[in-house]
Amino acid sequence: MNWGIRLLLVVFSAGLGITVFPPIGWEACALIAWLPLLFAMRAVAPAHAFYLGLVHGVVFYGVTMSWLVNVFVGAEQMMVPLVLIMSLFTAFFTRGYAVAQQRYGAGWVLAIFSACWWLTMEFYRSEIFYLKFPWMTPGLGLGPTCISPVLGVSGASFLIILAGALIFQKRRQCVTGGVMMVALLVLMLVQKNRPSPENAPVHVLAVQSEEFSLERYLELTDEALVKPDLVLWPEYALSYDVRQQPQDMKQLFALVRERNTTLIVGTQTQIGEGMSEWYNTALTLNENGILGEHYKNHTVHFFDDGVAGTEAKAVETSRWKIGTPICFDCDYQDVIRRMVADGAEFLAIPSMDGAHWGDKEHYQHAELFRHRAAENGRWVAVAATSGVTQIIDPYGNRVKSLPIIEEGVLTGYVGARQELTIYTRVGWLFPWCVTVAGALWMIVLFIQGLIGKRLSKALES
Repeated sequence: MNWGIRLLLVVFSAGLGITVFPPIGWEACALIAWLPLLFAMRAVAPAHAFYLGLVHGVVFYGVTMSWLVNVFVGAEQMMVPLVLIMSLFTAFFTRGYAVAQQRYGAGWVLAIFSACWWLTMEFYRSEIFYLKFPWMTPGLGLGPTCISPVLGVSGASFLIILAGALIFQKRRQCVTGGVMMVALLVLMLVQKNRPSPENAPVHVLAVQSEEFSLERYLELTDEALVKPDLVLWPEYALSYDVRQQPQDMKQLFALVRERNTTLIVGTQTQIGEGMSEWYNTALTLNENGILGEHYKNHTVHFFDDGVAGTEAKAVETSRWKIGTPICFDCDYQDVIRRMVADGAEFLAIPSMDGAHWGDKEHYQHAELFRHRAAENGRWVAVAATSGVTQIIDPYGNRVKSLPIIEEGVLTGYVGARQELTIYTRVGWLFPWCVTVAGALWMIVLFIQGLIGKRLSKALES
């Protein structure tokens, strides 16, 4: 296969990958998007494989992450190094794949290594690397499946790459890979078409607004003309420490008393003197007082987002235990999982996505909440400043949502559940184990390569 064909296959693969994610959102394409990339790696030198992977990453992430130019206003050049950093993970994967291909040839071992090494790269850049970025992975693109409550989004990525790698092995492995892909498609369709559980007794009101004004949030809540069990306002709805403003606190307590409701609001918690340090906070209160507060664990890179919190506990009310992660907390697996393990029966999430960040960013970010719901088997309500404000059932299906950018109020029902999924109990360990195994396997291949080179030189001399 010449370089031109390989390059076309790589670009075609990146193009297919782009269609998987919003705003296009062809989820089923996640099963085939990485096939041309794997095919382009057949009998390729490791050094060449690295550059082919880099090209794939630049095209794929350059388009899917193009909304970053709206985030870094005045510093749009920041997008270039970020895209290159993301692309390096694809390049390291393709180089590792080429090394293993030279070592093992076609067969099960190469396919299993491919899945392990892919997940090692994916999980490292998503959950461990300093610039953690879990968006745009095969498992995320496929959407929630019946695998989600067992192995999570990482497990789906592992199986997609394993199936794709098997297709390019020997005949028997090829058939197995095809069957796996069909099975993954079926599991996705089954999950997508599951009816939401009927026992959803918690009436929720979620406000979507970017005004960051107590008066406006009170107006929008009052205009809904309902008395919900739970009122949810977005992240930074009150972008100061509201507890240090007695008059504002009186208005909040008046709201919860009049509505006989529980309020979760995004605010701040001052640390020490002045406002130089603070926690980004989800504050929960009702007529009896402040019930709990969660400090955002995963603060956003490059933004003044407060000091990162460390605990992820459920907030106990007289009726339920509620998980209140904040926005970026839900991009990762740990915060929601820990809250559910602590007894959270459903999740009420204050979130923020700036209107000027654009439609693509909003829709891409909204998908992560669906996966967290399906992994942990919990209803999720999200109040975002400009969207996507949404209600998601325990299978990861979006039940109700507001149009993005527009100000509004979403009302609906969520259920309170207590049973834990396999993922919440032990399944979350799967990507950690695979990452360790993949890294050690790559080290072994590297050492074997060094030994092989030295033996060749010794024989030549």
